Amino acid sequence: MTLRPLLLAVALLVAVPAAADAATLHVRPGDSIQAAVDDAGPGDRVIVHPGEYTEAGRPCPGQPDDTCAVVISEDRIRLLGRTVHAERAVLRAAEGQDRGIFVGLPPVGTCLSDDDLVVHGSKIAGMTVTGFEDDGVRLSCVKRWRVTRVRAIENLEYGIFPVLSARGRLDHSFASGANDTGIYLGQSRRARIDHNRAVDNLSGYELENTSRVRLVRNVARGNTAGILNFALPNLTVDSNARNFIARNVVEANNRDNTCSTPGDVVCEVPSGTGVLVLAADRARVRRNEVTGNRTVGIAVANYCIVLGVPADECAQLDIDPSPDHTRVRRNELSGNGFDPDLERLPAPQFAVDLAWDTSGEDNCWAANGDATRFPDPLPAC
Repeated sequence: MTLRPLLLAVALLVAVPAAADAATLHVRPGDSIQAAVDDAGPGDRVIVHPGEYTEAGRPCPGQPDDTCAVVISEDRIRLLGRTVHAERAVLRAAEGQDRGIFVGLPPVGTCLSDDDLVVHGSKIAGMTVTGFEDDGVRLSCVKRWRVTRVRAIENLEYGIFPVLSARGRLDHSFASGANDTGIYLGQSRRARIDHNRAVDNLSGYELENTSRVRLVRNVARGNTAGILNFALPNLTVDSNARNFIARNVVEANNRDNTCSTPGDVVCEVPSGTGVLVLAADRARVRRNEVTGNRTVGIAVANYCIVLGVPADECAQLDIDPSPDHTRVRRNELSGNGFDPDLERLPAPQFAVDLAWDTSGEDNCWAANGDATRFPDPLPAC
């Protein structure tokens, strides 16, 4: 080897840290998860061994009046719960704690437009998070993230809640007992949500003001609503577009609406809603199995019509309230609309397998194995 290639090889070895430099920190019952996270640096793994853990907690980033059990604000830290003979690592809320695991930074503007305002490369895996007054797991301003094999149980508002985050995956996880949403993605972009189960929440899954997300091969069963794809006003991100909702099982989502936040739009969602596309654009709803939802199977609707917003107020909204360019294709539907929640349903004729309030532009339906629809016929693709 000549001198120049040799010098180049040495320079590359110096510039790129060796994988062996990453550390593995172990947490066992009686230890503090937060203390291990605080000792970890970029690229490190924090292994949480089976057992139950509670943490002293600290103020949540950007919300100092709230308490988070564990806060991760450094890049590329992996928090990995270990399972041995079906025994898991369980993070249980101490009295008065609002959130379980918080990853990220306080939101500043849209944050995603500035890499200095986000946490990069986070991974949460194998943890059970339970009993928190608000969220089980929350991500805020995170890029290239993953949440996998997480169980969020009986967290009172949200189970798993990424917001203002990008290029992530949420998979093979379970959420139950949330009085808002089990698995939620808000004001985010370019993510995949797959192979999860959401059971006994107000909504199983919600995509809110979020774009270019693939929600595929999930199960929503026994919630108030199975899947919500919404654009809502008065948020930092003002649109919802190009989400792909496919090959999900949406079954018997007939739980009572237990919304406890007056004014929250989910308070208006009828019990027995399968899939609701509200004010979202270019949604693709394809090859889902939607059965046994008492009010409606798949509905496409205008924000102002559903919520009864007067025309003068609707004109002042910072979102386009109509759904446009929606494609509803090749879904299998049966047994929906059999006992509609008439307290919340805008009109009883929407109690069908496929419903549309006739708003918006270029919405169409094709090859759906459905029994009932309104209007009939629906515009063909």
